[in-house]
Amino acid sequence: MIKNYIKTAWRNLWKSKGYSFINILGLTLGMGVSLIIALWINSEIRFDRFYTKADRLYQVYTRDVFDGKQHTWGGTPHVLGPILQQEHPEIEHVVRTWNINHLIHHDAEPGLGSSGIAVDAAFLKLFDFKILTGNSPTPLSRPDALVLTASTAKKLFGTLDVIGRRVEMDTTVSLTVEAVIEDIPSNSKFYGNDFICSVDYLDKTGKTFTDSWTAYNHETYVLLKEEALLTSVNKNIENLVAKHTNKTTKATIYLYPASRWHLYNKSVNGQMVAGNITTLQLFGLIGILILLIACINFINLSTAGAERRAKEIGLRKVVGASKKSLMQQFLLESFIITFLAGLLALVFILLTLPSFNKLINGHLAITDYPIFFYCLFLATIFFCSLCAGLYPAFVLSAFNPVKTLKGNIIKTKSGLQPRKILVTLQFTISIGLGICTFIIGQQIRFGEHRESGYDRNNLVYVPLEGNLNKNYEAFRNELFQQNIITSMTKSWGRISRSGSNSWGYSWPNDRPEDYDIVFNNMATDVHFTKTMGVKLIQGRDIDIYTYPSDSSALLLNQAAVTKMRLSTPLGTQITAAKGTEYQRTYHVVGVIEDFVWQSPYQDIEPMMIQGPIVPANYLHIRLNTAKSLLESIEMIQSLLKKYNPDYTIDIHFIDEEYALKFAGQKRTMKLTGLFSGLAILIACLGLLGLISFATIQKQKEIGIRKVLGASVFGIIKLLSRDFIKLICIALLIASPTAWWIMNQWLADYVYRIDIQWWIFALAGCLATLIALFTVSTLAIKAAIANPVDSLRDE
Repeated sequence: MIKNYIKTAWRNLWKSKGYSFINILGLTLGMGVSLIIALWINSEIRFDRFYTKADRLYQVYTRDVFDGKQHTWGGTPHVLGPILQQEHPEIEHVVRTWNINHLIHHDAEPGLGSSGIAVDAAFLKLFDFKILTGNSPTPLSRPDALVLTASTAKKLFGTLDVIGRRVEMDTTVSLTVEAVIEDIPSNSKFYGNDFICSVDYLDKTGKTFTDSWTAYNHETYVLLKEEALLTSVNKNIENLVAKHTNKTTKATIYLYPASRWHLYNKSVNGQMVAGNITTLQLFGLIGILILLIACINFINLSTAGAERRAKEIGLRKVVGASKKSLMQQFLLESFIITFLAGLLALVFILLTLPSFNKLINGHLAITDYPIFFYCLFLATIFFCSLCAGLYPAFVLSAFNPVKTLKGNIIKTKSGLQPRKILVTLQFTISIGLGICTFIIGQQIRFGEHRESGYDRNNLVYVPLEGNLNKNYEAFRNELFQQNIITSMTKSWGRISRSGSNSWGYSWPNDRPEDYDIVFNNMATDVHFTKTMGVKLIQGRDIDIYTYPSDSSALLLNQAAVTKMRLSTPLGTQITAAKGTEYQRTYHVVGVIEDFVWQSPYQDIEPMMIQGPIVPANYLHIRLNTAKSLLESIEMIQSLLKKYNPDYTIDIHFIDEEYALKFAGQKRTMKLTGLFSGLAILIACLGLLGLISFATIQKQKEIGIRKVLGASVFGIIKLLSRDFIKLICIALLIASPTAWWIMNQWLADYVYRIDIQWWIFALAGCLATLIALFTVSTLAIKAAIANPVDSLRDE
């Protein structure tokens, strides 16, 4: 019986090759896209959950109130780690981490610019990356210990057999390789690091950490003992900061579980309730909707073809076929189509996954989670074959054999036929995705065209590392002598990316609540405004060469002047950490125009540009436009090689880095645009099949109309008007839905667009034009056909 079902199903599919092709193509695209999205979501969900003790692993988060608003972040003081370990026995291990960048090399070999982390000794007990070579169970217990990743060891030594070898860090400190671990996986928060060393090693480099409880220099991780209760531990450590600072403070700490680090990484009113999870939920919904559109195609085309198979069904019933056997036949046909589509979807995934990885900047692979993927793959085939085939099976198997053999099929008299509802649903989803893509694009362009407040053109920065600081004056003089640049400044932090902030300042006529105002911080030595292209409104620039006292000078932005209520800011004395051992007084020498340092979509926050109170870590260079860009860069590269030969040349263009501020939104726009395009394509495939059925069903009517003088345009109108009505209804449903969704999305942006009516009109026009083009491909053919051919059997 099953063999007969399969033969019959295959013959029917082959007999209707065109409709089978549309069904299979639609399901292929729908299943392929939804499975790629599922693979991506699964990878994101498993982020930082693969550690053996992940269920007991936490990061210490700080919560405090600034400007009347509660904030939460993952930074902690240097002194916190040891105190947590000493005072709370329910904690098994505490580990602090500090990100570092070093040139590492051995012997006389060229150096390798690398990123790493300085950690406490128990790091590999919490984050158990696989140790490939090494004898010690605690390889980071010594201050001069070094752990390399496999790829870094091979780059340095050409082998993994490197235990006991000495490695120089920045040509100043020598460390011993104690272990080699596997490369850190891409779904770890430590991905991209090349080495791990002891945090005690930093003492040898001259790096010292303050014991201040308001210096949030580290990330701190804890491993709880198995019997420890999270709620109890959080209650015990909540007021630890206040306990050790001997003063009233609103700062509290708590433990945040590893399972939430990646997905819930955005603070809203002091609670970590948003972040990457929002993106995953959005695209998870899109994946389901695209699969739904593909299944709707199958249902519509199967039920639309009822007339073609009506007599077959009638004959089967007359000779004794039961409704159950007919349903089995149609479900089997559904399964065969879905299975073929599934195999093609697998090919589609293998071909498109590299491009998708490039788009999301990811490393997805089926082989990463093979059991998950293939179980989901089979489940999707079963689900689609059941969902897409069940309704047509009920409809087709329910035909009355007497009426079908006479050529009469029961038709729904109501205008709300299920097929019309499904077509409307398809285009509602497609148009809604299109509207969202338009709005996201408008918001990105709105941010890109916002005045940044500084001149990004011909501005570059170079990390101030190695011997470059020692040779700074010679390097600077030669740049000017060769007329390569027009200005340059040493800075702590860079102009294109936010880095540091602080609070606890006081000034004349301040108020108690002003203590909690947060100021963004940078530092400079000379020519800040000239180099950055920032407008100076009052006073002068910082210049330690002309004014040695400018080591304690300040530039304030307009937002800071307004926030501090300073009517005459120049000369104002501002004190930091008043009444503590870290107290320092500054004097205001100038006021600058606000510039975008953080997100272009947020309000500009108060900012202080300080004199060189901390060591600079970047050089900002304004290129001379009299020389070609290529020539200037080549000359800078030559001088960097001359004055800092051990380091790789690292020059960054500010305009390129500024563009990275929009990378996340652009990725979302590209993905929604891609998926909305696929949704429309799949919907149009179904529309193509339906119009094909419609032309066959109305073939004789079209012939009669043409004999009676109907025009080609009139025939096209006859065939397309019902579908255009459905698309208009879809637009009416999609528009308010998309408006509401996008309003929720835009709520996160202070600097945002107003959603314009023309976006909905444009989306509707485009959807209508695409649908008309799809319909017209067959409608025109039917309209110009010879009526004799359709009427000859009458």
